[in-house]
Amino acid sequence: MGTGKKAYRIGVYEKALPQKLSWEEKFIASREAGFDFMEMSVDESDEKLARLDWSDQEIEAVLKAEAKTGFPIESITFSAQRRYPMGTLKWRKEAWEIIEKCVAFAKKMGIRIIMTQGYDVYYEETSDEITRERFYQTLEKAVMLAAAHGVTLATETMMDQEFMNSVEKVMYGVNRINSPYYQAYPDIGNIYNSTDDIIRDIRTGAGHMVGAHLKETLPGKDRSIPYGQGQVDFPTYIAEFYRQGIRRYVAEFWHDGGDNWKQVMKENRDFLDRQFDLAFKMIET
Repeated sequence: MGTGKKAYRIGVYEKALPQKLSWEEKFIASREAGFDFMEMSVDESDEKLARLDWSDQEIEAVLKAEAKTGFPIESITFSAQRRYPMGTLKWRKEAWEIIEKCVAFAKKMGIRIIMTQGYDVYYEETSDEITRERFYQTLEKAVMLAAAHGVTLATETMMDQEFMNSVEKVMYGVNRINSPYYQAYPDIGNIYNSTDDIIRDIRTGAGHMVGAHLKETLPGKDRSIPYGQGQVDFPTYIAEFYRQGIRRYVAEFWHDGGDNWKQVMKENRDFLDRQFDLAFKMIET
């Protein structure tokens, strides 16, 4: 964590660690690697979706592990919405049920931010004006529910669909809903593959970005690219995020199955800290 005028925090995506680990083991390893918090995954698998139905005892066990290790879960990546997107007609009931459950779950867990997915449809249906309007209607309803519980929904900039593949496109919904409990959550790697003017796109979200995902990408490939082996100019865009007041970031990378995952986590944190050092030099000049 940076200090003083250079204060910032970097969390780690849960999938950076072997999933067989206990929560306490995940928290300890993340802290030892230098990260400040965890972003939990609630993806489209039955196993992860089942988290939304945890009993109070199961939730209490995770909260105790957080307290014991001094390492918090602060946000959720809600990629389960690929399976049940908010613009779908076929899965409309399920799409509402899972966001309703996720808000309740976040409240019980003390999690303040749910990163929602910018998909109106995903697997089976074709995006059109009707699916997009249905998406916004469901989203607004979800934001009002989240607002009642003090939970913020923030949509990630996606790469694999054009509907919300930039901050500017997410901001259409932010301005339409006009709630402090709905904001943008940019992923710099995804933006890289979605717009030619990244600085301008970031600036369209001024005052409405809750954080940023720091992910490496290549043209047409949005995951599992090691830091430093892709196309992302991290210092330049970290500097712009920082100018926009963002102080909370998440390192998004995946455990590749190797046994050296602890070393990878530490190296990735060190890599990102170096990018921040370079970014601060840009800001100061």
